[in-house]
Amino acid sequence: MNNIGFKIKKLREIKNISQEEFAYNLDISQSTLSKIENGTVGKIDFIFMQKVCDYFEVHQDYFLDGKKIINEIHSNNRVSHHKGNVNTFPEELLKNVMNNQDQITKLIEIQNKLIKKLLNN
Repeated sequence: MNNIGFKIKKLREIKNISQEEFAYNLDISQSTLSKIENGTVGKIDFIFMQKVCDYFEVHQDYFLDGKKIINEIHSNNRVSHHKGNVNTFPEELLKNVMNNQDQITKLIEIQNKLIKKLLNN
């Protein structure tokens, strides 16, 4: 199981949400969610991850930091975590992921500008 899928599964279990219900809320199939949680999906897109972060009210960095694990849920239903020794990502991999995210953000901005330009003509 990959670290991101593991963390998604643990968040879902802590909130006592079924795979079916969570998949419905994310607008994906239950089988796709199962594959993500079990680490059999090779790539997870940023839009999906943003939906997960919004749903559980966690920052994206939570999924990138391999040392953070779930500790408890506060009374306001926000997830807290503490440092521990859980599957760590190589630093270079994290840098590449963050760089890719920056590039995707820039491409989306360019795409939005082009769409606006086309709509205004």
